Amino acid sequence: MPDRADIEIVNDIKKGSVAAFHELYSRYSDMVYRNILARVNNSFDADDIFQEFFIQVWEKRSSFLVTSSVKGYLLIWLRNHILNSIKQEQVRDKYQGKCAPEETDDYTWVKIVSEDLNENIRRIVSGFPSRLQCVYMLRHEQNLSIKEIAEKLSVSEQTIKNQLGDILHRLQHEVRQKNFLFSF
Repeated sequence: MPDRADIEIVNDIKKGSVAAFHELYSRYSDMVYRNILARVNNSFDADDIFQEFFIQVWEKRSSFLVTSSVKGYLLIWLRNHILNSIKQEQVRDKYQGKCAPEETDDYTWVKIVSEDLNENIRRIVSGFPSRLQCVYMLRHEQNLSIKEIAEKLSVSEQTIKNQLGDILHRLQHEVRQKNFLFSF
């Protein structure tokens, strides 16, 4: 049986189908969590926002107004949810008198996780063909533009775009397979 269309899933969720909600969650939970983590830079806050987001999705299911892309709809909803969560946290801090800078422990934890993530990515990239390794290094470690990489390697910009797409696809596949980001 082919995968159901996202719009069908949303329509079933609007009718109160828990199974459809689980299917939506399965399809988009990784994307949602990565987006939250990229914006809040704190895994504890990200966990809270993640849970609150999916609770809100379920509670407000009857007001879904998806006309085309469920993914796009969820990303916009998520962006607004993150911004509201950040605003609420700022208001809470203001009235509790806790507007102090982040603690050193949070910074240390983020630094450790970041270094571990970078090490894992480098390990994965080292298994790529040499051409993709080179493109990855130029783009992500030397911060060159696509045009600069293309000129340096004497290939077209489209070739570099294709190779970057291949790199991204391979990294996503490895991350999904190993799930190393959440292995703590």
